[in-house]
Amino acid sequence: MKRNLLNQMKKEWRDNVWLVIELAVVCLAIWGLSVIVYVQGKGLLAPRGFNPENVYSISLKTVSSGSPNYIDLGENADAAYRSDFLELLRRLRENPNVEAVATHWGAIPYNYNYDGRQLALIDGQDSILYFGNTRYGSPDIVNVLQLNSLTGKSRKDLYEMLQRGELLIWNNPTYEESGRNPRDLIGKKVILGGDTSRVYRVGDVIEQVRRTDYELSWGGGFMVPLVGGDESWGSVAVRVKPGKGMQFKEDFKSNADLRKLRNVYFSDLKSLTDIRESCQRSVEVDIRMKIIIMIFLVLTIFLGLLGSFWFRIQQRISEIAIRKVCGAKRREIFARIITEGLILLFGAIVVVGCIVWPFIGTFENMLFEKWTIFLAAEAFTVLLVAIGIIISLWYPARKAMQIEPAVAIKAE
Repeated sequence: MKRNLLNQMKKEWRDNVWLVIELAVVCLAIWGLSVIVYVQGKGLLAPRGFNPENVYSISLKTVSSGSPNYIDLGENADAAYRSDFLELLRRLRENPNVEAVATHWGAIPYNYNYDGRQLALIDGQDSILYFGNTRYGSPDIVNVLQLNSLTGKSRKDLYEMLQRGELLIWNNPTYEESGRNPRDLIGKKVILGGDTSRVYRVGDVIEQVRRTDYELSWGGGFMVPLVGGDESWGSVAVRVKPGKGMQFKEDFKSNADLRKLRNVYFSDLKSLTDIRESCQRSVEVDIRMKIIIMIFLVLTIFLGLLGSFWFRIQQRISEIAIRKVCGAKRREIFARIITEGLILLFGAIVVVGCIVWPFIGTFENMLFEKWTIFLAAEAFTVLLVAIGIIISLWYPARKAMQIEPAVAIKAE
């Protein structure tokens, strides 16, 4: 039967060539879209390294000297600014709805912080460079973001490390792929960006604090401690107790003492979940659009294949009837019809493979992915299109086999 099927397909080669080309274009489109959607969305499968729930961002601002609300403090303006800011932080911490308060610069995710530095060892040379995104935070940033150690340290330990002026670094994929373990840097003296005026000690390695849920950072990162006088500048991050978000926002809105002290005041209270939604909206819309295009493409293909195969099977109604009369079982006829469709799909995959795989190295470099991802996407494409072909063939074949042989070959 297989030999007869191949001979029959050979005789109908013109129609089959067009079907193979159609299937090849479809497979190429689905393959490419599935890889892109995976690359864009796989960050959702990776650990965040922090907890954005119940976290609020607050901006620190000062009253300008030209404002009628400005209070002239004379030569004590700078000292008053610092003391007033610290007093407002104290009031925030004493709010019954607040769990932790930290000052920071660029430490809150979803802000596309592009401040990157290179870490360099003081007590040795390292041929493999560690690059990372630089964030500054007071020790309480550990509790606000609920950072997680990769070495089993508690948040109290991480807090104390920042308090001692030590760096927290996170795992660096590029560094690890080069054969180095970031944990080897723990306890080492380092400088950042070639600045020899300040030497840090690496305290611990923590989970990556990525800028967005979708971004898989190629590099690592540093949490640089803000301690002493450094703690009195930057923005403010607040973690409220679970279920107390509405009460905290009401307190912040209604209690002026919580927001303002002389020339220093807080504004722009935003939840980190709202910031996340705003930051990631364009990426999520883009991913949803690609998924919709893929679904539309699959449905269009399904309908197109259904029409093409329906027409082909209608032309073979008499052939199916003769096979039934000659003793062929229904499952044998089904197997013959479906096998023909899968052979066409195999031909399409061969064509697509000859187009794509010679350039797979270029695609790996462009998307920073290994060839196994492309192979998995190809397997997904084959499975999806195969299911579409089987469904497209099964229904018209079932209809054709319901026709009585005498009726089917009457015209013959």
